[in-house]
Amino acid sequence: MASYHAVNAVLLALENFFTERLPNELTDGPINARVELLGSSDITSPISGNVLGIYLHRLEIDAHGRARHFTPTGTSNGHRVSELPVNLHLLLIASASSATIEANLMAWAMIELANNSQLDISHLSENDSDWTEKEILTITPAEMSNEDLMRIWDVFESDYTSSVPYIGRTIRLRLQEPESIAEPVTTRVFPTGKAISSSEEAVS
Repeated sequence: MASYHAVNAVLLALENFFTERLPNELTDGPINARVELLGSSDITSPISGNVLGIYLHRLEIDAHGRARHFTPTGTSNGHRVSELPVNLHLLLIASASSATIEANLMAWAMIELANNSQLDISHLSENDSDWTEKEILTITPAEMSNEDLMRIWDVFESDYTSSVPYIGRTIRLRLQEPESIAEPVTTRVFPTGKAISSSEEAVS
């Protein structure tokens, strides 16, 4: 089960995922494209260069996963740990010096995610050591109306550039466990080695 670092770990893993696969025709020569994590403050200003941006615009608690409990790997006592299931709403943003480069960057990124839609421990453990082998994040296209998409850009008062919404399902964030209440003592062992129950002790 993941810690609170998992959200940022996913973003870093996506950045590394795209950077490692970016073809030479987009990274070499005058294009010199790069992959970059974008925060809200980055979008308020023009993005310089040829960039494939990853922007986390919303975190959402997975309503279908709220009642689930997660059994940690390696436990045999059946103890279930409470979790907070979270979905990541992302925008892929292509900003470039020409329409051709912008289209190529976005189309390439969409193909890569279609071919490799899952992130697992091999991608995420470096930035969140609590991620386990049984946890997998699936990244798929998200439904978003044109009005909602444009509203994001209007809020930042920025010029629109090519953007495609995606959703990452689901990160299971570990919650703090409630303190356990000890069961009442029913048996005591004295130095003689004889075990006496609470009821016997009361009679004596």
